[in-house]
Amino acid sequence: SWFKSAKDRSSGAAASGEARKNGFQNTSVPKTYHDMFMFNAAVMGLGARTWMQEILSSFDAIVTNVSNSYRLQEECDVLALRLSKCSGPIDLGDYKAVMFASLRSLVPKSWDSEHEVAWSWLWKNVERLVQEQLGGLAQQERALVRLFDRLEGQDRTPLHRRVYVNFFEIAPNGQEHFKQSTTRLHFVAEKVAAMTLAMYKDPDDLVNELSACGLRHVG
Repeated sequence: SWFKSAKDRSSGAAASGEARKNGFQNTSVPKTYHDMFMFNAAVMGLGARTWMQEILSSFDAIVTNVSNSYRLQEECDVLALRLSKCSGPIDLGDYKAVMFASLRSLVPKSWDSEHEVAWSWLWKNVERLVQEQLGGLAQQERALVRLFDRLEGQDRTPLHRRVYVNFFEIAPNGQEHFKQSTTRLHFVAEKVAAMTLAMYKDPDDLVNELSACGLRHVG
């Protein structure tokens, strides 16, 4: 009958409405910076910017070391090397836009002008440090390759000695940790030189290698 059909339609509509309601309830709202950033990047039409992933993967280390200027410089230098391997144009302002949208979404009730100023200051410094390096990395890598080519087959002892002279000038306490034989010290210096070039060629692999080495020697 018509009444039965209408009743069925009403039941179907109610079920559909309940399903939609449950669907909305089951939709997970991003609760971490990483997830919120990915969500906002997609919404803003910037999800295809693969270079943003490089900044995102380095962002935690950058933020947690903001009070250590030397470490912040190191993190930004490595980030610049990673970005130099990305294809296509890089507009750091795009990351800033998604970053602020994500931070405001994560803490909407407590976000205020002081947060705005603090995070703007952080990003201004990060952007400056990265931009200072990005332009000349390819030229630096070519110069380093030429230097190693010229040194091929030559005695690098003077270079190794200079490495330690410079290092001990910067960190005098380092002399307490280098008490091995001269042969071992030259081996270490040679490894450092090779890693310098490797850092330009594949920064991700070298960072992982150094991190693993450090963990093996902790304690």
